[in-house]
Amino acid sequence: MEKVGIMDLGSNSVRLMIVGIAPDGSYKLIDEAKEGVRLSEHMGPEATLKPIAVERTIEALRLFQHLCQAQGITRTVCVATAAVRQASNQREFLEQVKQATGFDFRVLSGREEAEAAYNGVINTIDIDRGIIVDIGGGSTEVIRIENRRMVQSISLPFGAVTLTENRLDSARGANRPGDEQVKNLENYLAEQFAAIEWLKDMASPTIVGLGGTVRNLSKIDRKRKKYSLDITHNYRMAPKDVHEIYRSVKTVSLEQRKKIAGLSKDRADIIVAGLAIVSSLISAAQGGELVVSGSGLRDGLFYQYLLREQPKPIVDDVVRHSVNNLMRYYRLERGHSCHVASLTLSMFDQLKALHEMGPFERRILEVASLLHDVGIQVNYYDHHKHSFYLITSTRLNGLTHREILMAAFVAMAHTKSFSGNLLSYKDILSDEDGRTIRKLGVLLRIAEALERSEAGVVSEVRMHQHVENVHLIARTRDSADLEICDAYKVAPDFKKVFNRNLLVSAQAGG
Repeated sequence: MEKVGIMDLGSNSVRLMIVGIAPDGSYKLIDEAKEGVRLSEHMGPEATLKPIAVERTIEALRLFQHLCQAQGITRTVCVATAAVRQASNQREFLEQVKQATGFDFRVLSGREEAEAAYNGVINTIDIDRGIIVDIGGGSTEVIRIENRRMVQSISLPFGAVTLTENRLDSARGANRPGDEQVKNLENYLAEQFAAIEWLKDMASPTIVGLGGTVRNLSKIDRKRKKYSLDITHNYRMAPKDVHEIYRSVKTVSLEQRKKIAGLSKDRADIIVAGLAIVSSLISAAQGGELVVSGSGLRDGLFYQYLLREQPKPIVDDVVRHSVNNLMRYYRLERGHSCHVASLTLSMFDQLKALHEMGPFERRILEVASLLHDVGIQVNYYDHHKHSFYLITSTRLNGLTHREILMAAFVAMAHTKSFSGNLLSYKDILSDEDGRTIRKLGVLLRIAEALERSEAGVVSEVRMHQHVENVHLIARTRDSADLEICDAYKVAPDFKKVFNRNLLVSAQAGG
């Protein structure tokens, strides 16, 4: 297995992401590490990286060097962003780092940083149009997306650390930030965003937020709402919640901020400035919901490497790519999974007049059908429960949290009558979602029964609807007594959810 280390040296922290790439091209995050270094601290108007900050950074990089050696890294991609980009002593610093650690950092331009952030988002979140904002310690990248393409971007020369140092010095003290300082900061940010002409052209755009500030914002919101899923990526927030949390954070002292549930203590001193950026951008763009991305610059650099043979390092379909990667990584029996999905979707399409569901539900059913057996990688016994766990715990890109949960519950229903505890997720799933899960789960159970021998005995199905009955005719290549018998066992549950009797018969000639 190839192991790639992606290292990002920012103004506030240095981060390492280690990804394993199998011979078949599947990949998985193996390890992550982060060290707060505050490299941009006290750079001042002369833009000089100070000795103490440099020493902290090199010490952290030595730790990463040991980790890379222990993991057997075969390739490293090392980049530096705003602090090093702006430093007058950039060359000396990079040479010092190389001599001390062996890491050869490439300094990204503002445009390159924006492109990497864009690649991280567009390959992991299903979004056609909107704005990406990547808030770092020393810079903020704002990117416009149209038809999944980055059409405009700007790198603004401020971030959570530099704004705190230059405009909110009181945020680090025992007292809460001064009202006048905060107001001046908000006015400054409003002016900066108002100067971006293309922001005015977008009507209530979705805003995708990256970086530690946004991740902490989502954690605070999830804690206060007692959110039932511990997932950051693709978490959704309404503008009012963003503004409300920002107001609550900016009106308390540093010690009080450190006690806020969900907020990292090492970010408490710079969170006011960071949230001011998010809140001001949402106001300036009259933005819609905020989508929190757990993928950013490092992920974008990884996709640039993984998809380097393509003209553009962008996957065609985020959900399909993610599902295919999981199927390969967990070594699922692809023929069986794909045939079950084919039978399930065929039934879904033929029964539209009965179930009255559409593309949203069909996508959930397809994902659940393809991944229904993934739990076998944990243990065959109760593998339907393990499938639920893996689908909700393994990064499944492109789906909202609601879609992930629905797909996991449908997959769990492939072996027996649905018994999931929907009440545990009542903040995400509605009663109607529960009815949808039961309907989709029954269709998946029938398809699994028709592929019981995993030999493709049933080649296709024909569904005939009558007033009281649905007649399923299975076109077969060989004897299908086992499959027909198993399919009939689903008839009572089919009756419950569709209010029709299920009749099953075989027809040779598949």
